[in-house]
Amino acid sequence: MNGGKDELASEEAAETSRSMTENEQADRQPNPESADAAAEESPKRGDSCEQLEKEVEKWKQKSEEHYEMFLRARADLENYRRRARKELEDTARYGAAPLAEALLPVLDNLERALDAGRNSGDGEALYQGVEMVYRQLLNVLAEAGVTPIEAVGKPFDPHLHNAVMQTESDEYEPGTVVEELQRGYRFKDRVLRPTMVKVSK
Repeated sequence: MNGGKDELASEEAAETSRSMTENEQADRQPNPESADAAAEESPKRGDSCEQLEKEVEKWKQKSEEHYEMFLRARADLENYRRRARKELEDTARYGAAPLAEALLPVLDNLERALDAGRNSGDGEALYQGVEMVYRQLLNVLAEAGVTPIEAVGKPFDPHLHNAVMQTESDEYEPGTVVEELQRGYRFKDRVLRPTMVKVSK
C-alpha cells in the first residue's frame, strides 16, 4: 500500500513540475499582442520626442532674438544718455551765448558814444549817445526776459523791494515806496535783484 502511495505522489510531483515548466516556457515566448502594442507605441514616442525638440529649438531662437533686442535697446539707451549729458553740459557752458551776442551791438554803440563825446567836447551829445545805448540795452534785456521792477508809488512789497530808509510823506500813504535808490530787476517770474527803496512812514 505504501508503495502505491509513493508512486502516486511521484506522479503528481512530476505532473506539477511539467506544468510549471510549460508555464515558464509560455511566459518566455513573445506575446504577439504585446509586440504589436509596443510596435505601435514606439513611433508615437518618436514623434513626441521630435515635437519636443522642435519646441525647444523654437523657444531657443525666440530667446536669442529677445536677447539681441535687449542688447540693442540697452545700447540705444546708453547713446541717449550720452547725448543728453552732452547737451546739458553744452547748455551750462554756452547757455548765455545768445544774450552775450545780443549785447555786442550795445557795446559797439557805447564805444561810438564815448568817441563822439571825446572828439566833440559836447557834453549834451555824450549824454544823448549814452542814453541811446541805455535804451538799447534795456530792449535787449527785455527780449531775454529781464525787466525792471516798478517801485515808486507802489505799496511796499518785501518780495520785490528792499527798504533801507523811511521818511515822512504828505504825498503818499504810509507803507508806500516814495523813492527808488537802486533799480531792481526780474528775470521772467523770478526776482534777480529787489529794488532798493525809501518807504513812507
